[in-house]
Amino acid sequence: MMLPTGISHADFNWLTSEFGQQGGNSHIDTEEDVIHEIFPDKVVIGTRFQNCATYELSFEGEELIVKKSRLDNYKLGDAAVMITDDLLAEDVEELTLRWNAMLRELKMFDKLKTQGNARELLSQLYLDIFEEEEAEEQINNLPDNVPANVIAIWEELQVALQQTGNLTDFEWRTLSDEGVFALNELSPLVRTGAILEAPTPEEYEEIQAAEDFAKALLDHFNEQLEAFDLKIVAIGPALDEYQSFACFPMQDFRLANAMLKMEELCLVCFF
Repeated sequence: MMLPTGISHADFNWLTSEFGQQGGNSHIDTEEDVIHEIFPDKVVIGTRFQNCATYELSFEGEELIVKKSRLDNYKLGDAAVMITDDLLAEDVEELTLRWNAMLRELKMFDKLKTQGNARELLSQLYLDIFEEEEAEEQINNLPDNVPANVIAIWEELQVALQQTGNLTDFEWRTLSDEGVFALNELSPLVRTGAILEAPTPEEYEEIQAAEDFAKALLDHFNEQLEAFDLKIVAIGPALDEYQSFACFPMQDFRLANAMLKMEELCLVCFF
C-alpha cells in the first residue's frame, strides 16, 4: 500500500519541534473527537475505527515511516489486544484526513499566537453573529487587549453571548428532551417566534443509529429553522460531552463568515 504523499518532512519537523513533548503532547481532534499524541521524534494519530487503529508516523532521513496498530478482534472487548498490521486504503485516507486537520488547526493556533491581540478579529465575529446594535454594544464592552489564546477569547465570547441571551450549556444526551426547552429560550428563536420540537421516539432511534450522532441531532433541529435562516451551533474551545450551544443567523453568508473567523480564533463552530 502506498504511503500518504501529503505528509511532508518539513511539516513533520515543524509540528514535532513546536509541539512535541517527551511524554507525548495530547491534541484533541475536535472534528472526530479523537486524540493524537505529538512527540519530539514521532506523531501517533488516533481514529474512531471500531478496531481502534492508530498510526505512528516518523521519518528515516526523507522517508516517511508509518506503523499501524489495531485490536486483533474488537468484539472481544477488554480481552482484545493491539497488534501491528499493514495499511489498507481506508487507513491511508483516514490518516491523511486526520493529519491535515491537525496540521491546519495547529497552524491556526500558531498564527493566532503571533497576533498578540485578538480584539479586532473578535469584533469582526460579533458583527456576524449579533444584530447591529447588539454587536456595537458588545464590541464596546471588549477590553483594549484580548490575549490571543483560546481560553481568553472564549471567555469574552461567552460573556457576550450570555448578555445577549444567546448561550446555553448542557450535555449532548439531554439535547433531545430538556435541552430543547433551553434552546427555545435563545434570543434569536424568541425574537423570530421559532419553536423547536424534540424528536419523536422513532426519530430519536434513527438519530442514534446515524454515523455521526451529534450532527444528526443538530440536523433534526436545524431543519426546523430553515425558514427562519437560523442555525443551532455547538461552540466552544472543543466538542465535549458537556457543550455550549448558540443560535446564529445565516442570511448574507453571516454564518459562513462567522465559521471562518471562529476557525481563526481556534474555536469550534459545529452544526
